[in-house]
Amino acid sequence: MSSGTVVRARFFTTTHRIMGEVETGLKPLSDLLNDHSQSFLLVFNTQVAHIKKPGEIVVRAPVAYLSKENLCFAIVPFRETRGPDRSRFTVHEYEAVATLPRVEVQGKFVGPHRLDLRSFSPAALDPFIVLTEATARLAGLPEMTFGGEAILINRARLECLCLME
Repeated sequence: MSSGTVVRARFFTTTHRIMGEVETGLKPLSDLLNDHSQSFLLVFNTQVAHIKKPGEIVVRAPVAYLSKENLCFAIVPFRETRGPDRSRFTVHEYEAVATLPRVEVQGKFVGPHRLDLRSFSPAALDPFIVLTEATARLAGLPEMTFGGEAILINRARLECLCLME
């Protein structure tokens, strides 16, 4: 790895948990995930485990290429997210539940004060949606949870996004 900011993160597909380090430079990790010009993320000091047995490492590798398209979500420190645009328009914090294949994520979402299809649509959001103070739970094993300061959800894998006051 060359010099620059290095971030430890946990990445999840429908079947695996991938832990490792990503060199982000001066950008937060969310910017790298939302970058349309690259479909893969370079991850160093990688450990891979089956999602149902996250403590059992099945692969250790110095480097891995992670397909952003196949990610369901990533757990990152809050500082690795780009906050919502808090311009002159008011924003509101919502309790949120997002369903993905085999996973549900619960946390806080910051969005526009008025939610309707004329003013807001999840399709207009970045490719990776930010939920803070979030917890992911396996649908088939509800006692199996993964949490962190922020969870970046792959919008392409999103089944349902529920927002509550």
